[in-house]
Amino acid sequence: MRIVASLAAAAALAIAVPAFAQTTTMPKNSATKMSQAECKAAWTKLDASKTGSVSQIQAQGVVTDFKAADANNDGKLTQVEFMAACDKGLVTASAATGSGGRGITGSEPASPKK
Repeated sequence: MRIVASLAAAAALAIAVPAFAQTTTMPKNSATKMSQAECKAAWTKLDASKTGSVSQIQAQGVVTDFKAADANNDGKLTQVEFMAACDKGLVTASAATGSGGRGITGSEPASPKK
């Protein structure tokens, strides 16, 4: 009887473990989180004109959640906000290499002043 109970328990675990593994989720963007050096390089490329901030249009394709990154909600990101967003995994890994990200060249026109 103990053998049957042990086999039943082993079978239940064999079924439950893969099911549990499928339902556990990784934190958002954890696979693409960049190092501080990569974040700094991405900022340097994004703010090529050295204005000290970038608009939402410039950050498009580089910052995955602009509203979350824009801590003071002024419609632009400073280097401090960008680095914090990068630390949270809100900046795409392609930003450091310049591949696939729009706005990474820093040559887009500045947003109109309001």
